Amino acid sequence: MTGWTELLQLEHRAPYRLDLNNLTVVADRPGRPIPMQRMGGGKNWLGCHLLALLALHEHFVQNKCPVPGFLVLDQPTQVYFPSTQQYKALSGTTQETLESDADLDAVGRMFDLLFSVCAELAPNFQIIVLEHANLPDERYQAAVIEDPWSGIGHHALVPEEWK
Repeated sequence: MTGWTELLQLEHRAPYRLDLNNLTVVADRPGRPIPMQRMGGGKNWLGCHLLALLALHEHFVQNKCPVPGFLVLDQPTQVYFPSTQQYKALSGTTQETLESDADLDAVGRMFDLLFSVCAELAPNFQIIVLEHANLPDERYQAAVIEDPWSGIGHHALVPEEWK
């Protein structure tokens, strides 16, 4: 977990661990451990959740545990698009994602981690990400299996004729 914190550039530079007694992530700073709930805002919490989930899946795969080898993440970049108005403004084009004022470097680092862990645990692990943001990164684009839903026409969850 600690190595992954460097990639994510989380707020606290300390060894990270999963506290099984309290079911939380802890940064073991000298003299004062910091539990996840005291680590700041959504970006740190997202990072801690990813660390815990990925570390658990790594453990399951390495120890051949009978746990399904996949993880579903629903809109993990939402913490980087905090306002509803900003988030809804993304129609799914890579150009709009580039022009948004979200921390695209942090989003890129998050997906770097996801790609890295998937590659390390392949073929026994898969991550399914449901996402509005559409990054221009080549690996990201290669992993997209369906064109972004614009909410208009046949790419809408609820067809226009039902409204």
